[in-house]
Amino acid sequence: MKLLEIYNFLLESKASEVQGLNILKKSNIDNSDEIIRQFASGVEVIQSGVKVILSDESVNQKNIPFMAFIYANGFTEINTILTDFNAFNKLLLKKRVKPMQMVNNQIVVGDKKFNNYLTLSEFIHGETNKHGEKSSNTNSEEFTSEVEKLWSGNNIDIYDGGDVGKCIQYTQGGLTGKNYPFCIGQFGNSMYQSYRDTNNSSFYFIVDKNKFKTSSDGSVNLDDPLHIVVFDATANGISLTDANNTTGNISEFGEDVDGYINYLKGMGVPVDKMINRPKTDAEDEEQKLLGRRNSDLNWFKQLSYEYKSKYIGRGHPLTDDQFIYLNT
Repeated sequence: MKLLEIYNFLLESKASEVQGLNILKKSNIDNSDEIIRQFASGVEVIQSGVKVILSDESVNQKNIPFMAFIYANGFTEINTILTDFNAFNKLLLKKRVKPMQMVNNQIVVGDKKFNNYLTLSEFIHGETNKHGEKSSNTNSEEFTSEVEKLWSGNNIDIYDGGDVGKCIQYTQGGLTGKNYPFCIGQFGNSMYQSYRDTNNSSFYFIVDKNKFKTSSDGSVNLDDPLHIVVFDATANGISLTDANNTTGNISEFGEDVDGYINYLKGMGVPVDKMINRPKTDAEDEEQKLLGRRNSDLNWFKQLSYEYKSKYIGRGHPLTDDQFIYLNT
């Protein structure tokens, strides 16, 4: 890179940081300078048990103003924002998506407009899954789940995703032996709580064995995206996500939520059992206590057995001392 190109690169990067800083300051966000520093220079996170620095990967840090806009509008999980925007950047470099723009106080990508972070995140996850490398969709033998069912009949099983630990268990192979890209079921995720806070989401996982196929070698084929559906009973209606992780636009039914519900009813599924559950004070207190990783051994020791289990179930990696304590 020539010196002039380096100089222009630094100028453009600095301009992006200044633009992002202005967005935060106009919204009266405390510690605006530190937030922009974290977006630009990175934050330390644990991934697969290893410490890494997570930072903005976009050219000239052009994503920083958009990330600042998201933060200023109430979604403040910097790790999640960085992860999603870096995923968007990879899609952009491969020309799988149009560049992001800000129009009339909305984020716009191509012909899609996003009024909140959850819908933008859903779009990024769906596009990432659509254009990513496909993992094997077959099992060498039929997997038997040992998870308690909310309802079962006519080759359809319903599971209650009543807390983030359950959603992680279900997403990470607990229901079919296959892992899924559902954002509410990733280790250490904050998206489950964001859906609860924003939409009062109440999640149910539907495993439909009528959509399983058998390959010529006898293995179970899970290519049909409707073999698993996340049924989200929000305060404002039902939202559906199939195995392709395309929220609001599922295989066969598209955006026809009623069509899918009528299919379930026709199969005898008691849809009225999948109700919206209002948030409780106890749930909020649990989130405050267990929502973030805590490396303090004494804090961990003082947790009840149930809370230790829930803390681990959320996917937080334990420190060496916490791990040793559990095994003594």
